[in-house]
Amino acid sequence: MKKIITWKNFSNSELEKKYLPESGEGNSLASQAVTAVSKLVYKWFNDGDVYDNRCALPGWANDLSSYANWIEKHIPNTSHILIKITEITNEEEYVSEILYPLYTYIFDENYLSYFENKSKEGSIYDCDGFYRWEEECWEDDEDDYDFI
Repeated sequence: MKKIITWKNFSNSELEKKYLPESGEGNSLASQAVTAVSKLVYKWFNDGDVYDNRCALPGWANDLSSYANWIEKHIPNTSHILIKITEITNEEEYVSEILYPLYTYIFDENYLSYFENKSKEGSIYDCDGFYRWEEECWEDDEDDYDFI
């Protein structure tokens, strides 16, 4: 039986207190990693946003691709988790096969302590890469909409 993963599974107040900056992305690689993952998780559970809406899950109106691109570029061994966005078929898989494994991998005290003294690299807010969010184009034609 598969474990159902909910918002409550994404809480580690000790590590958040230590590494999540009050604003911005922080000054260390550890704080950037925690901030980027926290934003991906938060935006999913609060808004239904995904970091690449070209696949099975369309996502909503926020471009989160920069966070995923930054994680892939600067945090080793995350590509195999992030690339699953091209394979998943539903919301449960997005949480159980991508967000939760990514969160548990990065939210590890030993792992973060290794990155704690490493200076920040690039910006989680501006990082290009494979992952993209594409704005859907809707034609302004009443025939395209169902009115009740």
